[in-house]
Amino acid sequence: MERITEEQVTQLVRFVLGRIPDTSLLQGEARRAAIALRLAADKQIMAVRFHRSAQLEQAAKTELHATASWNLLVAFAQVWRDHPEFPAGAAIETFEFDCDSPL
Repeated sequence: MERITEEQVTQLVRFVLGRIPDTSLLQGEARRAAIALRLAADKQIMAVRFHRSAQLEQAAKTELHATASWNLLVAFAQVWRDHPEFPAGAAIETFEFDCDSPL
């Protein structure tokens, strides 16, 4: 996570949140889907931000969760990879998990 800059975080967050429609304009299933997507994105954003603001000893405990959250945000962004504002520089920073200890 230390390779990811604050600017990359900001770009990816802005892009993902900007693609999720305003739920007040939707009804029915479309509204529920937008609410679910917003909730999922917000949780991943908070995990990344919590990790980045954590003290060194706490950060060691939150690294894996933050990495998984970052990967999920990148996956959200990939849905709109053909969008002209797609933040390729931010979305390229993905990580591999340790297969021996994935959790």
